[in-house]
Amino acid sequence: MAVLAGRVAVVTGASVGIGAGLAAMLAAEGATVVLAARRETELARVADGIRQRGGVAIPVLTDLTSDESIAGLLATAQAQAGPVDVLVNNAGYAVWKPLEKTAPAEWDRTFAVNVRAAACLSTGVLPGMQARRFGRIINIASEAGVAIVPGLAAYCVSKHALVALTEVIQDGNHDNGIKAWVICPGFVDTAMGYVVPGANPASFLTVEEVVDMARYLLHTGDNVKLGPQILLRTMRNPWGASTPGTVMAATGQVPNVP
Repeated sequence: MAVLAGRVAVVTGASVGIGAGLAAMLAAEGATVVLAARRETELARVADGIRQRGGVAIPVLTDLTSDESIAGLLATAQAQAGPVDVLVNNAGYAVWKPLEKTAPAEWDRTFAVNVRAAACLSTGVLPGMQARRFGRIINIASEAGVAIVPGLAAYCVSKHALVALTEVIQDGNHDNGIKAWVICPGFVDTAMGYVVPGANPASFLTVEEVVDMARYLLHTGDNVKLGPQILLRTMRNPWGASTPGTVMAATGQVPNVP
């Protein structure tokens, strides 16, 4: 716990799934956690759960496609918690469409949530991290950030870009006490995974397994460098036979992590 005790963490997409799990882990490790998401009821529920377990949680309703909202998130974090030591860019958005059927507006929203917001938030917290010579940035990408998943054109391109963004952050901060990682999980047992036609949720990674990887990275010593790309895959084939009715039919739009 000593590594994160007294630190301030910001987690986007914190109302469900991986984001909620990461927020709970960071709070349990002693950090004050600022939770950002669009869905107010779910966000409040996650924050309440953290508080009930003795943690400190500050929910901030945030639209990551809005510069004003992103600035408000950082301002609230600074005012109510203090300088940000750990940034987790977890929020994600996807449309299940091939390149030729993806509309410009869908490209814009995918990149706004998956790449631009992460870049803007990183830009906002890096100067302070550099001055204090401590900082940790975890970006949550996907196996689609290192490979191509047919039918997820904009999502694949955006997650490849998020991997590149992480490399840029780490490359520029080797001497500043800052570490950046991009966790690239395969299918995870969240809403986004259940719309993939033909996949088998019984073979998906769990949220806890992704959270465990993040916890491990945060506990590595100051002189230990891993990644920045961390590919987290399943041993069992996620495309194996699934129980009838367990995978929803794809309808074009994959639910976004809020």
